[in-house]
Amino acid sequence: MFQWSLLALAATSALFMFGANALACSTIIIGKDVSKTGTTIVGHNEDNGGRVIAQQYWVPAQTHKAGEMIKFEEKAAPIPQVEKTLGFYWTQTFDPKGASFSDGFVNEKGVTIVSNACSQIFPENKEEVKDGGIGYGIRRIMAERATSARDAIKIATELLAKYGYFSNGRTYTIADPNEVWQLAIHQGNKWVARRVKDNEVVYIPNNFMMNKVDVTDKDNVMVSPGLVEKAIKDGKYKPAVEGQWTDFNFREAYQPAKLRDAHYNFSRNQIAWKKITGKTFNSADEFPYSVVADRKFGVDDVKDILRSDSKEDGAKGDWYHTKGFGISRPTTHESVVYVMDENPLFIQAYKTLARPSETPYVPLYPLAKPAKATAFLTWEEATKQHFHAKPESFSYDADWPVWAFINTANAVEYMHPAYKKNFREVKSLEKELNAPISEELKTAKELAKISPEKALNWLHAKNVEKFEKAQEEMAETFAKLTPHEVLVLADAIDSKGDETVNIAILSDKKLKAEDINDSQTVAGPGRSSVGAKVTLSSLAKPTASEVKDVNGDGIKDKVLSFKAKEIAKDMLPGAVYDVWVYSEAKGKPVTGFGTALIK
Repeated sequence: MFQWSLLALAATSALFMFGANALACSTIIIGKDVSKTGTTIVGHNEDNGGRVIAQQYWVPAQTHKAGEMIKFEEKAAPIPQVEKTLGFYWTQTFDPKGASFSDGFVNEKGVTIVSNACSQIFPENKEEVKDGGIGYGIRRIMAERATSARDAIKIATELLAKYGYFSNGRTYTIADPNEVWQLAIHQGNKWVARRVKDNEVVYIPNNFMMNKVDVTDKDNVMVSPGLVEKAIKDGKYKPAVEGQWTDFNFREAYQPAKLRDAHYNFSRNQIAWKKITGKTFNSADEFPYSVVADRKFGVDDVKDILRSDSKEDGAKGDWYHTKGFGISRPTTHESVVYVMDENPLFIQAYKTLARPSETPYVPLYPLAKPAKATAFLTWEEATKQHFHAKPESFSYDADWPVWAFINTANAVEYMHPAYKKNFREVKSLEKELNAPISEELKTAKELAKISPEKALNWLHAKNVEKFEKAQEEMAETFAKLTPHEVLVLADAIDSKGDETVNIAILSDKKLKAEDINDSQTVAGPGRSSVGAKVTLSSLAKPTASEVKDVNGDGIKDKVLSFKAKEIAKDMLPGAVYDVWVYSEAKGKPVTGFGTALIK
């Protein structure tokens, strides 16, 4: 039997005390009766800190050998594979340490999966798990096997009963063309599942939100054995009417209120519910789990919520998103809005490839397969590396189109004067990309009557076309934001070395070396490559500088010297990095990057 140690618990608590806003996913659900599309809408921001790269794949249906076992994390239990698995769209959180709880899926039956961390549960309620328990396997197996959201709940809860959940706590949102369920899991085999009603709107950050759960509603609510009884026994739930469990408050019974009160959760709840209800909630206990909406919400409404910054964002002299108390955060590496459809092929996704407040939502038909250029590995290799990543896989590659989106987000983070203008341009691009969608769907549905394969291929061509258009626009935007060339005058940087690394900012018609302000200059990783605790002021400061001609064009350039270990302290050895310089000339921001191998 495997049980988390007190040391592990302490480490987890420390993580949430000092870096919780790195784990800051947000999910919004719009029931089909209050949706402008007439179908369910699910929106989700995925947040993880560090050198995280988001790739997209289509994983085809597979036939597996008898006796085949699947194992994900090293500590996790091995699980018997089924003979046949479904094909699915996979948006991968590719992390150097492996990401157990971040990936999103849409399988060929239309089952769509996202999740939110809900940690810091009551420690006395934690349970032992068997053979290491299950973590990543919950989401991957639901994607491989579930034929509906309700079926996914059955699959997940059977796995929980057999192995137990080794993570602290989490809420999975699982949608299909007809229903949406949320499954809130507490470490071990404690869980509650609830179907979101068709007239409801739900928002959830990184804490359990289910409060008034009617356990007697057997068609729409399921709970693990003994869950309610334990809460009553522990004095954490007292039914309004004895013996009638119609008002079970899961979030109070199984998670301390301080997590809802924590600013990184409270702020997002307050922002989201203000936009949903028009009301300002000033107490964590007031936040609803869901509301019966009195108006209809569309894709743009969901995007608007997911893009929300906080009043702390945009402080002068730092990255735009530093404290990270909005819904779009320092660690938001992708955002997606799914619009369900009775035919899974016609499910639409609107997906960003970096922070949604800085880059466009690119339309996508997930089951028509993403553009090949959205990944640089095959799905087989990505699966193999998911928990055994090679450092070189996290290298900057100018030929991978997704970097255009990441680069633009990194530049806008520093170029505060360009922030609002960039957002207007992003919205204009989205309008152009979205304009043909209704006609595209109409054509695809006509093609599907002749041949589903023809419809799929036609929609796939649209996926490619729109990704390429967005990528070209982002590349142009980045070039405008960073017109001045930056060179790292070293092939490699020793992450533990005391030697000097020189970085040059080349002069040009609009930039003179003498105008660069050393005291306002730092160097290090881009904003999207570090966790929430890293700020602009914590990057490397120059130890010296000189003005000289670096590239032989007869014009003097600015050469700044830094300590190797200071530049590379937040970088991954073994990868080639985009090494950014953030500076200022005549009071205006100047930024750009060169590349070097980190040793």
